[in-house]
Amino acid sequence: MGVVSLHGFRTEPGRLADHMAASAEGLGHLRRLGLQAVTIQALAGGDVGTIATVVNYADHAGHTAAVQQVLGDEQWQEFWGRVNSDGSSRYEESAVFEDLDPDHQPSPDRPMGVLMAVQWRPHPGRFAAFLENVIEAVPHIERLGGAPRAMQSLIGAHPVTVMFSTTFADLDAYGAYADRVARDGEFQAFWQKVMADPTAEPVRSGLYLNISDQLLET
Repeated sequence: MGVVSLHGFRTEPGRLADHMAASAEGLGHLRRLGLQAVTIQALAGGDVGTIATVVNYADHAGHTAAVQQVLGDEQWQEFWGRVNSDGSSRYEESAVFEDLDPDHQPSPDRPMGVLMAVQWRPHPGRFAAFLENVIEAVPHIERLGGAPRAMQSLIGAHPVTVMFSTTFADLDAYGAYADRVARDGEFQAFWQKVMADPTAEPVRSGLYLNISDQLLET
């Protein structure tokens, strides 16, 4: 069962360059400490204007151990105190997710250039039916070229919701996938069935670019 933490910050007007620089420095510290961290920037959706750091852990014990490691690191504490006073961004979100499948561990070579994500709030009494739809959706998405992952929010702005993300190598791969989805009869039939009897409603949707390499090269 994988665990993911997400910390999102909204850029203050006119401070994008400073926010990007702070994000790059923070990412460097996390990777120095051995964490599987990436930085993502929203391209479309309700999170546009934010930059988030996402960290993957093998389990909850790994997450809590990493938190203690970061909090005890003097270089991180100096960095954190400094960027919190520079005013280039403000805290937007802090969340923790775990895989719905307790046996799931994401492949280390999964594509992470672009992420498409929809966070769903199941309707009362419909969680089991919603999970059936998720299970049915996975082979369709994989067949069409996406790498899906379903996680439940334990802590954050939308607790007990389900984050369904699909990752791609880059924007070209995402665009090709989106075109295939729009033309695929099997997927469209599945989606029409789901929409005819909704089991959940979206609370967030977005398209996100992994800017980690770009940040670390600057």
